[in-house]
Parts: sequence; C-alpha cells; structure tokens
Amino acid sequence: MALSLLVLLVPFCQSWQLTGAYTETFIIKQDFKSPDCVDKLVVTTNGMIPGPEIRVQPGEEIIITVKNEMKSQAVNIHWHGMQHTNGTVWQDGASMISSCPIPPMSSWTYHFKANDKPGTFQYHGHIGGVRTGGLGGALIIEGDISDYAAEADGGDIVVVMTDWYHAMADELVVDLLQPQFRWPGDGQSILVNGKGNFDCYNNAVYQCNNGTCLEGALEVCGAADRPYYRPSYHTSKCSTCPGYEVLGPVTAGKTYLFRFINGGTLMLMNVAIEGHNMTVIELDGSPTQKYHTSSVDLNSGQRVAVLVTMDQPLGVYTLSVSQRARNAPRFGYALIQYDGSAADASTVDPTAAVISQPAWNDNKFTLDFQNEIKGLYTGSNAIPAVPSSATVNRTFSMLVTQERMNAMASFQAQPSVDSLTDAVGPVGSKPQDFCDSDGNTKPLRWLFGRRTWNYPATPVLSKLYFDIGAEDFTEENLYYAIELGTTYDMVIHNYPACNGVCETHSWHMHGMRFWVLGAGRGEWSGSAAQLAMLNTVDPPMRDTVQTISEGVDNMPFDKTQPQTFGPCGYTVIRFVPKSPGTWMFHCHQLWHTIMGSNAVFYTAAHTIPPPPSNLMLCGEMTVEKVAQKLYGCNNIVNANVASTGSSPFAAAVLILFAHVARAK
Repeated sequence: MALSLLVLLVPFCQSWQLTGAYTETFIIKQDFKSPDCVDKLVVTTNGMIPGPEIRVQPGEEIIITVKNEMKSQAVNIHWHGMQHTNGTVWQDGASMISSCPIPPMSSWTYHFKANDKPGTFQYHGHIGGVRTGGLGGALIIEGDISDYAAEADGGDIVVVMTDWYHAMADELVVDLLQPQFRWPGDGQSILVNGKGNFDCYNNAVYQCNNGTCLEGALEVCGAADRPYYRPSYHTSKCSTCPGYEVLGPVTAGKTYLFRFINGGTLMLMNVAIEGHNMTVIELDGSPTQKYHTSSVDLNSGQRVAVLVTMDQPLGVYTLSVSQRARNAPRFGYALIQYDGSAADASTVDPTAAVISQPAWNDNKFTLDFQNEIKGLYTGSNAIPAVPSSATVNRTFSMLVTQERMNAMASFQAQPSVDSLTDAVGPVGSKPQDFCDSDGNTKPLRWLFGRRTWNYPATPVLSKLYFDIGAEDFTEENLYYAIELGTTYDMVIHNYPACNGVCETHSWHMHGMRFWVLGAGRGEWSGSAAQLAMLNTVDPPMRDTVQTISEGVDNMPFDKTQPQTFGPCGYTVIRFVPKSPGTWMFHCHQLWHTIMGSNAVFYTAAHTIPPPPSNLMLCGEMTVEKVAQKLYGCNNIVNANVASTGSSPFAAAVLILFAHVARAK
C-alpha cells in the first residue's frame, strides 16, 4: 500500500488552546520480551506492555505523537470509548476506516479532546494483530463519575488484563484467512498489568514428565525446548519470569476504586478478589447504580469499575482472573498487599488461594450480570434519559453467523438487516448449510446479516469526504447511513457457529455510546412479552456489549443435527448519533473482526468536518482529489504535477503555494 504524508495547512474545526494539553510521544517498537516467562517478539509502547497509562481531565486536549519504529509493520492506535464530539473523527484511529495506517519508520500525531465526563477507557492497536502483540494501555479520565466514586477514599487501582499468545501475531492473523482454516485457539496465559506466569513444564496446555511433554496423548515440544530454528546460543524460549503484579500497598479500612480493563484478543474474563466483595459503579465510562457482587465479567474491550473495601486482616490477598465461555482453563493473578502486613508478597503462591468464580460454561451468570446492572440517571454525570420507543427511526436486525464462503464473495443467501426470518433463510440456505469447506477451498468467515466485511483500499472516511467511490456506500457493503440526533435500535441475534457452539461475542461501537435495553434467550420475535422485558427506564449505557452464550456447555442444539440450528440469544441496544463521521461497529474478539464481523455507520458527507493538517494519503487518495476538495485548485495541481512528475511531496508543496495564493 502506497502511503504519503500530506501537509495541508488545514485548521482543525475548533481553535484549541494548547496550554495545559496532555502531550506524549509513543514509540512503537518490536522487541523480545518474556511477560509470562516465555520469550517472544512483542509490540511495545515506550518499551512497555501494557503501554503508558494516560490520565487526563474531562475535556482535556490530548496530543500524542506516535513514532512507528517497527521495520515492517504499519500501525494505528484507537482511543477506545472516545466520542470525538469536537469534530475529531479523523483521530479515531481505526485503520482504513478513519485514517490510513502509519507506515513503518514514520510518525503521526493524534490530536483530540477527552470525553467531557470522567471514566475508564483504553487505547490499543487497530490494524492486523498488533493488539495481540501487546500494543495497548489504560486511558483514564479523572474525577468522580458519581457520588459513589467519592467513597473511594483510598484512591484508584488500574488493572489491565490481556490474553497472551506465544505465536507471532502476524502468523495467527494469516492462519485465520486460509481456506484450510487454522484456528489460533485460546491464549496460552493471561497477563495482569503485563505480567503472567506460564510454567514451561506443567501448564494448562501440556504436561511434561521425564523430558517428554504431552498435550493430551500428543507429544509436543515444550516451551523449555529450543526450537530447531533458533541458534544454539538461544538455549530455550523460557526466560526469567517477571513475577506477579503487586497492587498496593492498600490501607486497611479504606475503600479503593478498582478499574478493570479487558484489553485482550478473545477472552471473556471473570475477576474476583480473595476474601473481598465488590460493588460495581461504572461500566465503560458510564455511571451505574450500585451492584453488589463477588466477581465481575468483562469481555474484550469492556471496562468495569468497582468499589472494594479493605476489610480483611492484614495480609496478602489474591486477585484472580479466569477465562470464561471457552472450555480451556486459563488463569491470571495479581497480589494485593495490605500496608503493615508482615507477609512477603514475593513468597505468596496465588494459585493456592481459594476463590469462588463462575464455571467457564455458566452463561447464566453472564446474562444476569449484563441484565441486572442499572444505569445511574441522577447526579452531575447522569446518563441521558432513554429516548422513547416511539422515536425509533429504524431497527437494525443484525444476525451474526459463521459460514464458509468463496474467497471473493461478500454475501450469502438472501442478506437482510431488516428481517431475521429473511436473514436466516429457508432450508438449504440457512447458515449451517454453508459450513462445508469444499476441500479446504472456502475460507471461514463471520457475517452480519449474511454479509461479510472486506476492507477498502481507501479509508472509509476519506472515501466519503473526498467523494472517492461514493457508489460503494451501500448496505450491500455493510455501510449504513444514519442521521445525527436520530434514534435507532439494534437487535443483535446470536447464532451457532459451524461447530454448534453459541459463542459469547463482544460488540464495540466507535464514536458513540448506547443504552443496553436487555438480553434474552432464544429467538427475538419482538413479541409483547419480549418488549416488556426490555429496560427502557434505567438501562446501563456502554460502548461495548455482549451477545451471550446459551445451552449446556454453550451448545443449545445437538451439534450432530445441524438442521435444527436456529437463533440462540439476542441483545437489544438503542443509540442516538451525536458526532458526524464513519463509525465502525464490530465484534471486539479480534479473530472475529479479522474474519469479517464488522460494519460501518456513517453520517452524510456534508456533516464531516475537515481533515487535520497532517492528513495521510493512501489508496485512491491522490493529491489532485484532496486539493480539489480542500482548495478547489485541481487545475493548478494537474498542470504542475505534469511538469514535476508524480511525487506526492512535490505536489503537496504546490498545493501549499496554491493555498497561499488563494489566501492573498
């Protein structure tokens, strides 16, 4: 992909004062590290996994220069949960949606404003597998999200959790796109604030005895064995373990706000603290009524903030993170050290702690956790009132399916986002009828309404603003037109994958939040009973929500009888667009994103604010097209490009002259 950096001298939509802005430089590099004891090539931000924690005030300007020092990998950073209400959609950081990727050995500066309310957010890579490789971190907008938050007299503690793969991220991405499908499986471990502990001899993946390691009955090479392709002086992939993250010291009797962030690739995680209960007061940067629990669920992209009172005897207590919804035991740990405790955290074995957490297949816990928490509609940071159902302009009916497709195909059967019946189709055209790989010639894809996403060669936002391929903006290509200030509902319908599993998915909306009206079992029909079940009074507000598994072991149908498969659960959300732009809506399980589980909601071209002064060009974004839109000087560019060649830099200089000439 040809990329160039175009200096346009285009002002931002607002005249911002830089005094007091949060400024930072992120250096993105690849390096060898062993965050869970196993040495591998990772993606670091300023040498760290996770990257530096960002702390800003509500509405504060954020200016971050990203220096991509990777030699062969482009990068973007998405500011997960930022709403860009100040006309900064170009800064969203979704590769090939809002912007071109930052090329290797190049830099680009993001400039936007934090949301105007406090909350817990994150940032992460948004191209290929760089998120899986380690690029991500916490973004905290400081302040009390509600009066409840003021009870945290001990301060806050940030806990970033990621599932961790030992294989190269790029390899895993390519695996997913092969006609002979190569599923990456579950991560080998869980990192808590960048630290994990993978026993290189006995672990959840394999067991070793007398030099022989077995994964079930299959003999495998363990992590302690030197791969044949590594030089002899690299004796092992096992390295010095980082130990467990120690949180604190905390003070007995004080209450702390724990900010849990799932920055992972695939896992639904559950978090519990030995001997301590929790009170949820925030979901995804929005306040909630108090919800008391012993553990919390959060899927990829979600954040949950809880109050925890240190009411136990002095000591060291274990924070446990377990994988859920997938039948592969994975655990991550941190240690909470009480101030004044005689115990030495370095001597504590967290695996010995007795902590009650829901089983991997307890999907009722996940459903109840999502449905029972109520939003907070009072106070200075109150959630805005839910729009009346009578104001809903359109209801999107999004059926989520896994199917085999011809490599160049973009849809299956009779696509629809208006009728679930039409989308499921008749016998012979149902999703389960398209699970044959035809001799490993058909890639496995995830679809929305029986359509799958294919990334464009030009960023979607640039296509819209510069009128490049406007004919592509059709629902057949998963582009959905929306209007600012208009109310929309979306019913996200779950459906068994080809193996019969009704998976728990995590759905993230860029650029806006939504009300989570409810989730239920079986098939959504819009019956009076189902409508009555929805919470339109005080639902929680989020930017990332789940469709939840159902059935024993998450298999509601007999997998040997695929003809019986049907919808297996639903989640209903309501949203009102406030920021113009092209907003990605996608499954936050990164593997599913790569396999096509994406859509874009967009506002009309005339609503899009001008691009920033450091706009990057790629795809069909030519200097001529950009100059014509911004300055109306296409003839000048054409004449001079003919004499100077096709150098983007030379043409950009000519545009500057044209701009100056127009200003005189």
